[in-house]
Amino acid sequence: MSHEIENKTKRRRPSALPGITSLALVMFMLGLLSVSYLGFQGLSKSLVESSSLDIYFKDSCTEPAVNALDQKLKQEKWFKSSRFVSREAGMKEMAETQDPAFMQYVELNALPLSLELYFKAEFATANQLERVAAELRSLDIVESVIYQKNLLESVNDNVTKIQLSILGLTLVFVIIAIGLIHNSTRLNIFSNRFIIKSMQLVGATHGFIIRPIMGKFILYAIIAFPISLILLAATLKGIQYIWSGFGSIAEFTAFIDPVKAAICMASTAVCGILIAAGSAWFSTRKYLRSKIENLY
Repeated sequence: MSHEIENKTKRRRPSALPGITSLALVMFMLGLLSVSYLGFQGLSKSLVESSSLDIYFKDSCTEPAVNALDQKLKQEKWFKSSRFVSREAGMKEMAETQDPAFMQYVELNALPLSLELYFKAEFATANQLERVAAELRSLDIVESVIYQKNLLESVNDNVTKIQLSILGLTLVFVIIAIGLIHNSTRLNIFSNRFIIKSMQLVGATHGFIIRPIMGKFILYAIIAFPISLILLAATLKGIQYIWSGFGSIAEFTAFIDPVKAAICMASTAVCGILIAAGSAWFSTRKYLRSKIENLY
């Protein structure tokens, strides 16, 4: 008989699986949000810094004049690097991309001298590029200035959209986790209603009753953390195959700094524990103020 009562009691115990699963998903989404921020910021910086502002000089311009301008530009705070393209180098690069029949009609002297400028990422804003381009166009030796005006805006817009999408999913999972913890707390209190009622009758404080329940959900968060890390590692690995057709975007994980990623993971674990503890605390206090018998 005692075994039957014990078995029934075990069956009435609320399952830990919903709480652990929801917390694992929350920490997974928080981790994905943080590492994707690091990765896409690094990718954005790499794309911006690899995009050049190209200066084409007039036919009358000489190489010493171009070198003098290059030395002057190196003093600017936005300057990262530059690459001088001579007429010979320009002819060679054109031959690699153009049809040989077309190249028969191209004369060496017809190609202008050019200079490729690369900006530091923190200064590569649309306004900064436009200002520098306007200053260069005003020089007598400059024929034209060309740069990818929409690249920076496109990169930033796409990164922002991805971040907002992940943030939205994270908020949804946080709400779901809080709801599941809320329900798990209610079930936990109801399954132990006689013990809790006895504790209240002998003068136990709410804090004394809440602490073990909080400890249980903190344990759930600790168990959920390695699960979230496994999910995150599998996702980052899978991105390289799923997004293989998107070029450099598929390699955004290469731009994640390991030290910063470790800090993000530690912060994610702390956030998961705080969410679990806070939800358990407020839910338990709410139900302890009500009649336990009326929870169902």
